[in-house]
Amino acid sequence: MKAFLKIYRWSMEMKLRMALYTFVAIFIKIVFNLLQGENTIEITELLSMWGISLLFAIAETVIFPGERDCTKWRSFLWLILANICFAGGAVLFKWFAGIPVWGGVLLLLLLELGLGMMWFGDRFVLKMDSAQLTQMLKDYQQRNNSWD
Repeated sequence: MKAFLKIYRWSMEMKLRMALYTFVAIFIKIVFNLLQGENTIEITELLSMWGISLLFAIAETVIFPGERDCTKWRSFLWLILANICFAGGAVLFKWFAGIPVWGGVLLLLLLELGLGMMWFGDRFVLKMDSAQLTQMLKDYQQRNNSWD
């Protein structure tokens, strides 16, 4: 039962990340299509965006398992893999076919900005929240132990 719960927790965390990456990819594709005068997105594009997001989210949980520290090596590997998955997926599946060079550069800059925000949020903000909750728990335990 313990193994099942561990796998279940892993899959819940992974699916949340996958959904976030998929949503962002679809949103950017919607904006791109609207700027091109198109009002639709191909189902195959949606499925390929979902597939790339799924593969990256799975790989991300391997690179950053919950119990391991974030190292420079892991962060670098994560960044390289993210660029390969999303920039490579965009080229391979032609998500933004016909985009001018400046548009491609803008998309890459947006990708790097988004990845930076994800990394910062995961590695610093959530750890700060964890540290604060741990301290609050210690304070609570000390107050309640004083009644003994």
